[in-house]
Amino acid sequence: MLRFLVFSLFLTGLSAYSQQISRIDSLRKALKSASLRQQFDILNDIGFAYRLSYPDSTIWYCTRAYEVGQELKLDKELSKPLSFIGLANAYKGDFKTSFDFHIRAIEIASQQHDTIQLAYGYNNFGRLFFDQGDYERAFKNLIEAQKLFEKKHDATGLAYVYRSLSHIYRSQKDYEKALDLSLKAYRLRKQVGEPRTLLSSLMELGQVYNELKNNLEAERCFRQADSIARRIKDEISLAEVRLNMAEFFLNNKKPAQADSIAALAYQQILAANNIRLKPRAELVMGMINFEKGKLDEAENYLRKVMRVDPDIHLHLQRDASLYLGWVLEKRGKAAEANEYKNHYILLQEKLTNVDLTRQIERLQFQLEMEKKESENNLLKANEARSKAIIRAQRIQNIALIVIVALTTVLIILLWYTNKRLDQNAARLLKQKEEIERQRQAILQQNEKLEKHVQELSDLNHEKDTLMNIVAHDLKSPLNRIMALLELLELEGALNEQQKNYVTLLRQAARSGLDLITDLLDVNALDVNREPEMTEVDLSQLLRERAGVFKQQADAKNITLSLRTTAAVVQADRDYLTRMADNLISNALKFSPYNATVIIETGRQEGVPYFSVKDQGPGFTEEDRKFLFQKFKKLSARPTGGESSNGLGLAIVKILADRLKAAVELETAPRKGSIFTIKFYGRH
Repeated sequence: MLRFLVFSLFLTGLSAYSQQISRIDSLRKALKSASLRQQFDILNDIGFAYRLSYPDSTIWYCTRAYEVGQELKLDKELSKPLSFIGLANAYKGDFKTSFDFHIRAIEIASQQHDTIQLAYGYNNFGRLFFDQGDYERAFKNLIEAQKLFEKKHDATGLAYVYRSLSHIYRSQKDYEKALDLSLKAYRLRKQVGEPRTLLSSLMELGQVYNELKNNLEAERCFRQADSIARRIKDEISLAEVRLNMAEFFLNNKKPAQADSIAALAYQQILAANNIRLKPRAELVMGMINFEKGKLDEAENYLRKVMRVDPDIHLHLQRDASLYLGWVLEKRGKAAEANEYKNHYILLQEKLTNVDLTRQIERLQFQLEMEKKESENNLLKANEARSKAIIRAQRIQNIALIVIVALTTVLIILLWYTNKRLDQNAARLLKQKEEIERQRQAILQQNEKLEKHVQELSDLNHEKDTLMNIVAHDLKSPLNRIMALLELLELEGALNEQQKNYVTLLRQAARSGLDLITDLLDVNALDVNREPEMTEVDLSQLLRERAGVFKQQADAKNITLSLRTTAAVVQADRDYLTRMADNLISNALKFSPYNATVIIETGRQEGVPYFSVKDQGPGFTEEDRKFLFQKFKKLSARPTGGESSNGLGLAIVKILADRLKAAVELETAPRKGSIFTIKFYGRH
């Protein structure tokens, strides 16, 4: 049954629980007369069917399945019910328990040499980490699953892994890689020929093509999905496909096509009484009627959206509030329109708060997992020590037995042998006492280490929590200002002076948000991922970054001079971009008007490098002591009133250390500075 396992929180809507009722009923009936081996499979099937809507039922049935498997002493598939229990706990939001069950499933599958179940275990484990924002661990586990499925030539399992990897790249907005993986998953599912999974792949492909602005391919995928849903008579999936198509046409300014398809989807949803899709369909119908100028119909649908549960459909109510404000504005009801627009701002801020809370929960989850891994490693180390002691004692006991046996045979050497036995016994006792003393010392040291690890974890947790709370409290009012500025621009009819004020306000708010971003970045860099090394052309990279800062340089009439020769390094492109941006930004901030900033790349004695030279005030000897420390503002001050938070050079140093590169400074007071990054062994 694990051939059809889909651990995906993104596409759960494609299977309605109502479609599983008849299957569950038939499985329950079959359970009554089934053999013990058949019960194991049926209990797993029932548990899997319940996972989306009633995860507690999944846990009950799969716990029973695991007990039956133990009773049967199965040498394969015993990890399957544990994996399903892990899925159910993830759907409940209990990610710590889910983590524990996935670990157990992987361990049992490894012990049983059950390659397929082990591959599914790694896939599910990877999805758990992905859902918690830990992309490094997610990618690692998914690659392990891919290797195992490839080894067994399992097309269905490979398709699930490719979909999971595609979701990671989509979350990172790398839509080209996401498309490649989604196409691989689609081809595999086409070979297998299971219509429901094929429909799911087509829906996902349509969404990726839509992100890539390939409207022709996106529409083709949606229409193929529509055809499959109609062929298998899956009304709920058909309604969702059509709803996605309507949103696609609406986003591409085709309200007439969107209207006809959305109306069909809405009627199907009403007929099935599907309360999950109904608010989304009503929002789409309201937006379509607004675009077509049918204000009465638009208002009717939008007000229905406002009556649903906000805890479940917060984002739908946010969009409905904005459109209601526009509808009422067109009708001349300015006061009521403003109320809905203000409500839109409040809901937008609430969504931002929900996202921040989710980020904090993900960080806490990652800390818990790191703590568990540390505990597991410590337990394994203690177990190894205990086994070594037991082996030593066993060898000593064997030696004693041999000595005793020899004494019975060699009677003429009894006195001598007895004396040696006494000596050996005394020595063994002393060794045993020494081993016990060492063991007690090791236990005491382990207790101290555990306490120290806990203290460090608590301090790190307090720091991260405080950082996120502060960022949350600072970002909320700034995000609200940005949302208000967006509304001002949507209102239109601003004169030039008002537009200038809006621009200045946006710049001020963005400056504050950038500061918060730097704070979070420099905090995150302490525990961030390992660099992803690729071949990077320094000349090309710095030309691109110089173009980004041209407008900032023009504001102070500063000339950006590029002196580049070929220099290719193996490094993380994102790290290099951040380092170059910080150095160029600092050079522009601290150089006077009408100055020249020189950006240079090349090789010195075969070592690739890039440097940024400014005409600023330079650094004093006192400055050098605190040059790369966080939050340290040095003697120089920006020449154009720009903000400086003392984090730029700290970030440069952290990233350079990650890349094993050297940061060198040539400076003198009032004579400018040259920062040079050299990449030893990276070419």
